[in-house]
Amino acid sequence: MKKIFPNQAEAIANVLFDILEEKKRASRVLERCVEDRPKWGARDRNLLYNACFEIIRWKRKYNVIAGLEENEFSPWSWIKTWCLLNDYTVPDWKEMDCPPFKTKEELLAIEFPSEAIAQSYPDWLFELGKNKLGELWIKETLASNQQAGISLRVNRLLASPKKIAQALKENHQIETVTKEYYPDALFLPKGRKLYKNQLFKQGKIEIQDANSQTIAPFCQVVPGMKVIDLCAGAGGKTLHLAALMRNKGEIKAFDIEANKLRELKKRIKRAKVKIVQSHSLPPSSSMDQLSQWADRVLIDAPCSGLGTLKRNPEIKWNLTQEQLELLQQTQRDLLLKGAKMVHPGGVLIYATCSLLPSENQEQTTWFLEQNPIFQLDQEVIHRASDSAFDGFYMVRLIKK
Repeated sequence: MKKIFPNQAEAIANVLFDILEEKKRASRVLERCVEDRPKWGARDRNLLYNACFEIIRWKRKYNVIAGLEENEFSPWSWIKTWCLLNDYTVPDWKEMDCPPFKTKEELLAIEFPSEAIAQSYPDWLFELGKNKLGELWIKETLASNQQAGISLRVNRLLASPKKIAQALKENHQIETVTKEYYPDALFLPKGRKLYKNQLFKQGKIEIQDANSQTIAPFCQVVPGMKVIDLCAGAGGKTLHLAALMRNKGEIKAFDIEANKLRELKKRIKRAKVKIVQSHSLPPSSSMDQLSQWADRVLIDAPCSGLGTLKRNPEIKWNLTQEQLELLQQTQRDLLLKGAKMVHPGGVLIYATCSLLPSENQEQTTWFLEQNPIFQLDQEVIHRASDSAFDGFYMVRLIKK
């Protein structure tokens, strides 16, 4: 049997509080937890990540297993449940004198009263997905409860995938894999992180989901174009667009969050990108100078993020119906704003990392009804169930 130590268990409990009670982003909380414990080795880090992600994914199921109330926050019961299910010795600590008081075999034999509990989803969200996607939703929920794959994007302004793969193998003993559909991607073994790697610090690689890497090529940019990234965030797709344009042309990157724009500026410098100007997104009245300015406008819209549950499982607990409705209105506002910036013959690209048609196909249908001057060119859906990576929707709309 494997062992868990007090410092590990306490860290897990604290992380769960920050994520599930304080509603903080899991990836950032975990990174900060590891940074605060520089003496931890790989085993400590792996245990922390595995336990926290598994508990967050299966929180509702764990509550039923332990006999807790529906929305009860009980990190020590969850840690005890996780230990039992993963063959860890349950320590004789006072914190662990809590339910469940059963063996692993008894836990595995429990039958759940609904599919929503079995897949560990809130009732409202599970029913919404099932109503919209039918049996496909079950397939998506099963996939979304799995661990995400790890991929990086090679910055072709500074290196080639072949050279980076060789450097990782020779200098860091990391074997990578390539796949034909993802020309700029290298796929890593699970558990490898490269944020402190010299190749990352030199701007030659970025950590980016493989399906996310398909959005910039979908924009069909070429060197010399004028491009607007209307929801740039920290700039993963912005930098990819710059590389595809070979640092020739002009990209205006907008976002409303100052911290994301600060991160984008750091990444622009690190990646040696020269054609990106970052801006805080101003009111619509201040955007008139960009009317019909762009060859391409990318709207990687704020969305529910349900396609990213493999790496962000806390989303399904933090999302509400009211937030979803607000997001859908924001998406429509951004589509109308972006449409004005595209010149005749140019292209508007709308993308989300959602699984829901109400954020995807239904928004496209609505937009085309409001704007008959646009026509649908191509629509692509990456299901979370089709790979180890995120689910995405993207559509290309040509302005006649």
